[in-house]
Amino acid sequence: MLRLTLSGALAAGVLAAAGLVSPAAASPAAPPAVAARTALLGTPGDLRRVSLPFFWPNNYLYDVSAASPDSVWIAGTQGELVVPGPIPGTGRTIPGNPVVRRWKDGGWVEYPLGGLPSHATIIGVDAVAPEDVWISGTKHVTENSHQPYVARFTGSAFTQVALPPGTTAAHVQADASGVWLSTATDLYRWTDGTWAHLTALPELRWQHTLRVRSADDIWLFGEVSDYSDTLEAAHWDGTSWTRSTLHQPGRFGTITDVLPLPSGEAWAVGVNWSDGGGRPILLHWDGTAWESVPVPAGLNSLGSIVRAPDGTLWANGHAGDQPAAPGLIRYRGGAWERVPTPAVPNRSNVHVDALTVDPVSGALWTLGTVNIGGPVLLSDR
Repeated sequence: MLRLTLSGALAAGVLAAAGLVSPAAASPAAPPAVAARTALLGTPGDLRRVSLPFFWPNNYLYDVSAASPDSVWIAGTQGELVVPGPIPGTGRTIPGNPVVRRWKDGGWVEYPLGGLPSHATIIGVDAVAPEDVWISGTKHVTENSHQPYVARFTGSAFTQVALPPGTTAAHVQADASGVWLSTATDLYRWTDGTWAHLTALPELRWQHTLRVRSADDIWLFGEVSDYSDTLEAAHWDGTSWTRSTLHQPGRFGTITDVLPLPSGEAWAVGVNWSDGGGRPILLHWDGTAWESVPVPAGLNSLGSIVRAPDGTLWANGHAGDQPAAPGLIRYRGGAWERVPTPAVPNRSNVHVDALTVDPVSGALWTLGTVNIGGPVLLSDR
């Protein structure tokens, strides 16, 4: 999922198919697979730890995406080395090796990454279908030289995909709407085996997040300049970009994810660090303006937002009142509500970020970092 930020923030998400009702309306009956899952496993949102394969320290996971119960993908890096300098702050970092793994048949599978050297980082992964997966990241040619990297999986290995000339940064969003490439300045669509230019991006100095629902429904959040902390929201309608009215969440606010809906509505989540401890940001677009929406008590940040096959919206974040448990809220019946989650065993603090929903079973998968040890993967499968 494309969640474009210059700071490297990421996520995953599944966009709803056209024709589903607005979240403000009554939710439709759950598909048979989702109903069966609920009957077998109980209340969705009961996030439990899923064992990860061995990764060399230092290791980081940045994204998760699901196309089916046997096609859940994680991406990141391992073996990053920090070399201290003679005084604090003068050291250097040696990039690690790329990480892409697939959850299949109850275990983790690794596939060849074509055209990728040993030093690389995979930032994003998007599973369009169980055997159709896209990844994007950075390959480090030398210690001080790097290039963007995009590759596609079609059943047995990842094949590198050529990028438009002059591309210096590349982020991919791939889902039922198509495959979209965002560079530092432009947006492209994968068409007949090549990148077709869609539009130049509006001039925002700091781009927080971008999400495509279709070729005529794209949202981009960011800041205008280095000297302004005012957030801007821009919408592409297939012809032009329009700046939209935005309720300002306060100084040092960051939009981490946005979810456009077929109804024309949209939701955005993030965090405001202006008071030091963090406050969650939740915004709703009603077709006219972005307005702030109250967040259920206890959370001090929101990271990602997705829509499940039954129409339920889910968002994750950090729970300030129960820091050892992942923060989770859902939207149904016209209101957001807190969903209880179990604490991560033997940990006192967990920050979840990337979030995806399996379109077949409706299971949630989320990635997080903890106060002790490497990343954690949680699911209510």
